Formats: sequence, structure tokens, C-alpha cells
Amino acid sequence: MNNTTGRIWRAGKSGIETLVVAFCFILLLSPATGAQLLKTGEYGAGLTLAFYQFDDARSKAVSDVFLLRQTSSSPEEEIDYLSRAFGIEDLKLRHTRSIGLRESENFTDATAFNEKQFTFNLTPRTITREEVRFDITASYGEEKILEAKDVAVGNYETVALRGGRGEFGVREFAGPKGKETVPETRALIVTVTATVAPTRGLQNRPTDISRPTDAFGSKVVLDSGDIFIMPAILNRVAPRFLVGNPPKGSITLEAVITPEGRVTNVRVLDTPDAAYNARSIEAFRQYKFNPARLNGKPTYATYRETIIFGKTEN
Repeated sequence: MNNTTGRIWRAGKSGIETLVVAFCFILLLSPATGAQLLKTGEYGAGLTLAFYQFDDARSKAVSDVFLLRQTSSSPEEEIDYLSRAFGIEDLKLRHTRSIGLRESENFTDATAFNEKQFTFNLTPRTITREEVRFDITASYGEEKILEAKDVAVGNYETVALRGGRGEFGVREFAGPKGKETVPETRALIVTVTATVAPTRGLQNRPTDISRPTDAFGSKVVLDSGDIFIMPAILNRVAPRFLVGNPPKGSITLEAVITPEGRVTNVRVLDTPDAAYNARSIEAFRQYKFNPARLNGKPTYATYRETIIFGKTEN
């Protein structure tokens, strides 16, 4: 089996938003049982996705779907590996998401790149002890830039998918206000790392990322026929710290997003240093959202965001 280190990074941001999912477990099954399809509802998949822009004109040609021979422990390590092993040039991380899903459970996530919405849809179709098979699509604005069906990835392995081109890329330059960015046409690479775990042990469930609430943040119980769509980020604001003393690590925040898309009731869930909290909260309060919708109507909802320090934000 390939390197089973697992991804230990989390982020979430436009560039950059990532949540960590790491599962360690042992399934004591006979060889005959292990080859069988696990019962629907008994096991789920932890899927960590990273979305990169790259310069396809300068890069070597790669297949639409290709398996990585190692599972990286950070975006920087994965970028270095993709560059060395496959000749992919000018890779930049744009978005990450870790999500725990049951078999056939659909998940949609959206964020803003260069003032347009980037959306992906993911469904793990089958889950066995050895692998997860999933469907995925990604769109930028109204244009579909990735569609793949029945993609197989082994437990604790990483698969990469090559997407199309779009103006979702950014180019960095030194401006009068420091480091600035401008939109740029780039191609898409998506990596997906999978783990298999009992459903009761799944982390980063969709309800962990976002759930409907009342105006005070209290949980709203959904009926079986209710349709809830979580908030979508339109604009992120990066925390600002003193030059020469850059923070390290990541911070996870949660807030209530109002039906108007405003950020309220921010709290810190995880931080590497309490000294980072105030500026991170200040930045999160300036985010702009499309509000959550419950049965088609805007509603209050929680939203969890993990900021990796030292990365470019949209």
C-alpha cells in the first residue's frame, strides 16, 4: 500500500480553506468478507480535497486521472511532490475541504474566486474496505471545468484529477500596499485523499461545517423533507499581523451567518496561539456570504472556517 501518513492539515479559505480529517482504525475481517461491499450506512469515507491552479502551458502532460505514489502531510509537501514527480509548474493552492460522507451522500461546497463562484459537487458512490469510488464535478461561474465519474482511490491513498482552464487563477506581485494579486487564466488540478471509517466515527460531517439555527444560534431540527443549503463565501479577508512576525499553523473559527450574509457570534474552536485570535476574529467578521437556505428561503446558519496562516487570500 502507498504511504499511509494521511493528511494532517486543515484549511478553508479561498484560496484556502482546509479542515483536517485523519482516521486510524483496524477492521478485523476475513479475506472473503474484506472483498465484499460494506453495508450502506455502516461505513463512510473521509475525503480531503485540495484544489490547485497550475500553468498547463509550461507543465508536462498528465492524465485526466492519476494516482499519487505518496500521501502528503501538508499542501506545501504535495505541491513539491506534484512538481517533482509530474512536472506540474506554478502550482498554487486555492481551496481545500475535508468532509466525512456516507455512501451515496451528496455534498456541495462553494467559494468565491476572483468574484465568481467556484462550486464542486462530490458523491461517494461505493465504499469497500479497500477503496472508495466517487463522482465529482466542479464549475467556475456557469462553466463546468471538471467532471469525473466512478473515480477509484484506495484507503489512505491520494488520486489527482486534471480539470479545465478558467480565470479562477491569481498572479501575485509586489504593489504599493505590499503583496497584491490579479486574476489569471489557469488550469485546475484536484487531489482527493480517502479514508474509510465507521459512520459513527466520521469527522467533518456536513453538519459540523454548517447547520441551520435560529437568530440566537440555537440548533434548528430538520424534518426528513427539509432541504438545507449551507452558506457560500463570496469574499474572504486575510488576518493582518505585524511584518516580520508571521503566525504559524492554522486557526478554526465558527460563526452564525445571518439571512443577509453577515457574520455574527464568532467563536474560536482551535488555535495554535491565543495571541492570533483577535485579528483572526476581526478578519472573519469581514467575510461576505451568500446566506444559507432552508427550503428555498434565506436562514440563519453556522459556518466553520479554518484559516491557514501565511497563505494568499482572495
